[in-house]
Amino acid sequence: MCSYMTSDGSPLTRLRWALKSRDLLRVRALATELPHVPLGDALAILELIEAQDERQFEPAAVRWAGRLALETPGLTLAQLHVAVTSLDGLPDGEARATLRAFARRARPRPAAVARPPRAPRSSR
Repeated sequence: MCSYMTSDGSPLTRLRWALKSRDLLRVRALATELPHVPLGDALAILELIEAQDERQFEPAAVRWAGRLALETPGLTLAQLHVAVTSLDGLPDGEARATLRAFARRARPRPAAVARPPRAPRSSR
């Protein structure tokens, strides 16, 4: 995993540029370089998946809803329902605006919580 700065900027900056280019393969590759993708950026990735890889959208949307529930202090069940309904409504502009508003409420999580380390592989 690479977390150093390059002449191209930080991994998060490169991810955001790739999102603007709408290159899903590059976005996925760059996201793996980060210990944690902020929820707003994860939503942008989800929107790209919805547009380009329909079969992967639902599992990705479920993961995003789970992160929203975990990372948003004070989120109510009714609000989570609104978010899930909005996920189902993508790419509608109102659904997108609702989800972005929820993503802004999320608190940043430390990398160790966001992506726990993988267990070492046992050698046989």
